[in-house]
Amino acid sequence: MDLKCDICFLNFDLDAHRPKNLPCGHTICKECVENPSLGRKCPTCRKAFKIRRLEDLPDSFLTIRLLEDEDAPPCKKLKIEDPELQQLQRGAVAGRKVVEMLRLVVPLAVEALNRQLESSVAQLGQVEQALERRVQREAAGDVGTTSDAVEEPLQLAEQLEASHRLLTSTKCTVTAEEEGGSSWTASVQPGGCGDILRVLLLQLRADGQLGKVDDAIAVSDGPAVAYVGSPLISVLTISDKQLVNGRLKVEDILRDAQKQWTIPRSLKNLKGDGSEDLLRVIGAHLVELETSGEVQPSVMEEVQKMSGLRRLQVKCAMDTAYPDLPLQLEELSVTVMTENQLRCVERMPRLRSLKAYDYFGPNLTFPPSQHGRLLWLSVGFHTEKKPTMLSLIRAHASSLQELHVYCTFSASRRQFYFPDLGQELAACGLQSLRRLVLCFTGLARPCIEHGQVAGCLLQRRSIRGFFPQHVDVMCGSCHMSSTAILD
Repeated sequence: MDLKCDICFLNFDLDAHRPKNLPCGHTICKECVENPSLGRKCPTCRKAFKIRRLEDLPDSFLTIRLLEDEDAPPCKKLKIEDPELQQLQRGAVAGRKVVEMLRLVVPLAVEALNRQLESSVAQLGQVEQALERRVQREAAGDVGTTSDAVEEPLQLAEQLEASHRLLTSTKCTVTAEEEGGSSWTASVQPGGCGDILRVLLLQLRADGQLGKVDDAIAVSDGPAVAYVGSPLISVLTISDKQLVNGRLKVEDILRDAQKQWTIPRSLKNLKGDGSEDLLRVIGAHLVELETSGEVQPSVMEEVQKMSGLRRLQVKCAMDTAYPDLPLQLEELSVTVMTENQLRCVERMPRLRSLKAYDYFGPNLTFPPSQHGRLLWLSVGFHTEKKPTMLSLIRAHASSLQELHVYCTFSASRRQFYFPDLGQELAACGLQSLRRLVLCFTGLARPCIEHGQVAGCLLQRRSIRGFFPQHVDVMCGSCHMSSTAILD
């Protein structure tokens, strides 16, 4: 039996790593108790303890007895469990829960669908009455502007049209994700169960949980301008040789590009005055853009027009107005985001990877994402913008599988110090999370080179306790997992 300290992951012994009981009931080794980084708080539950002398903390006699007796032979042979019996037992437990849920949910679903039917009948009645009145007025030659009395039936007519399109949709795809990571998917055709599902979608729309993707975005995955050429993406990288006094030699770049590539589809290290001129020429063909340094609003105006762009990395300037971002992006990295740019994220149905650093606008609140596509998120917000950061995380909690948070484990850098980060992230409802990476500020090298191993361990251990076992809490500097064992 390996009895280890929950903080340093070293085996307990009867000397330096002697097990000690804290007043809250948790057990850690003597060496961790004497670590000044502990701050006389339990690293597991964060409860403070008032002990003048740390050596007065009592030993964990139960752990010591186990250490002394761990080499003793077992008193009896362990019972071997029958796997078929266990399977039947688990099936019986799951079956009872299924029956219980169906008994609860089916009557509620029938009641909700009956209400949906009654509501649709009432809406149809209002629209037919408005139609009859309109026909009578036109027959009498009384045709004028739309009155308030007609405005509501017009809105109801639009809703009924939308309901009909939803019920007669040619394809309906359903995806269900289990807590453990497995998923189920089905493409449901009209007829049979497919019709039942479409009726349920009507109720979801009535409850505000089903949204329509903008028509401007619901296009094919191909770029706006057809590409004919090699399947390998041709990359155009801007170097200092292509600048004169900080201005791009656009004519030379285009002439050289024609000699080397058919159509550049990836543009990297874009910088210098005149960048917008280059984008104006080749932007329609780009699927990837990476800028260097702060860009001007005129550059982002050209970026906004690039309907084929899928990946964008950019840094904006503070206290400067910028246009909206293109909504068809799949991967986005923005440093110094503006309010309207951050709002654009809500309307990006394909976005699966987002890095958002240094937002200085007003605190925002985001509704749950209607798209559920974002899988990877990295955030670097100051403490005064913590409400915005947590709201952004909550909005994508159902789909996020990996989350990076820029923070510090010391109060000396208060701009990124979140003492209750574990509890606040756990409250976001991150159902699909598999990995949480803590990007500690100021640590470009591993924590051991900065003498910060203890702080790193304590921070990861504290946060780890708020998440299920399958969530891995990592350090972005030393790349060490919360489940790693120190040698």
